[in-house]
Amino acid sequence: MVSLIRNVSFDCADPYPLAAFWAEVIGHPVHPECAPGDAEVVVEPPGGPRLYFQAVPESKQGKNRVHVCLEPSDRGRDAEVERLLALGASVHADHRMPDGAGWVVLSDPAGNEFCVTRSGAERHPGQP
Repeated sequence: MVSLIRNVSFDCADPYPLAAFWAEVIGHPVHPECAPGDAEVVVEPPGGPRLYFQAVPESKQGKNRVHVCLEPSDRGRDAEVERLLALGASVHADHRMPDGAGWVVLSDPAGNEFCVTRSGAERHPGQP
C-alpha cells in the first residue's frame, strides 16, 4: 500500500484571489463551488494533485520548506517567467546561467516561493 498526494496546500490570508492566481498559472479554473470569501478554495487539475488554499490568521514567516517547481509545457522558461510576472508573481531569486541552464525562484502574491525550470525542449533540444 502506498500514499497518493491529494493536495498541495497553501496557507494564506485570502484563499480565493490566491487560488485564482494559481488557476491561471496551471490553466485550470477554481472549483465552481468555491467563491470569494470562502475559507477553503480548491483548484483541481485532472490527473494531478489538487491545489488547496486555506485561510490562516498568521502571515508567512521565512522560507518555504517545501515548494512547487513548474516546468513550462508549451513555451520556454523565460517566456513562462514573463507570463507569471504579468499574472502577479515577483522574482525572489534568479539562478539562470549564461549557457541557458538554471531556474528562477518566484513568489506568488502571498509570498510563497516556487521555481520555474527549463522546459523539456530546452533541456533536450531536438528531441520530441
